[in-house]
Amino acid sequence: MWASGGVLIAGVAVFLSVFVFGESSGIHSKISSQLAQHVKQPVKAAPDPTAYKVARTFISTAVLRKNLDQAYTLVNPDIRGGLTRKQWDTGNIPVIPYPAGNAKTAGFEVVNSYKTQMTLIVDLVAAKGANVRPHLPFFIGLVRAGGKPKGRWLVNYWQADYTPPVQCGPNC
Repeated sequence: MWASGGVLIAGVAVFLSVFVFGESSGIHSKISSQLAQHVKQPVKAAPDPTAYKVARTFISTAVLRKNLDQAYTLVNPDIRGGLTRKQWDTGNIPVIPYPAGNAKTAGFEVVNSYKTQMTLIVDLVAAKGANVRPHLPFFIGLVRAGGKPKGRWLVNYWQADYTPPVQCGPNC
């Protein structure tokens, strides 16, 4: 009982010294009267036309599973997933396939664009006769090789912008 009382008194003393008397004892309060510092954002840049060309070629090769040798040179290690070129050429690659009929004409919308990275969204339309969703938007991320402003563009992200519909329960 005496030990519990001692712990309680020590806890109250610490609480008072930090939260009540903290300013006068030299300890800074957790609530500051200083203005918040703004974090410098990366400089936005106009989209580079070369990045669009890389994105379109990526869709025409990796996504459509055609000319996978060329596709391998367009992706960075984030998408390669540790695959060797021989493994990549089998077509069993970590890129979501889609039978796009508009791979050569699909328009890109810029999500963000900086000197060394950019994200685009592209709405792919299925080729006639394909038994898949008629159109599906994808996010495609590109980065400059080595993170250098003059490095060549490489694809580092490919993901469908799709949320499955919620199934209606028995009481609908």
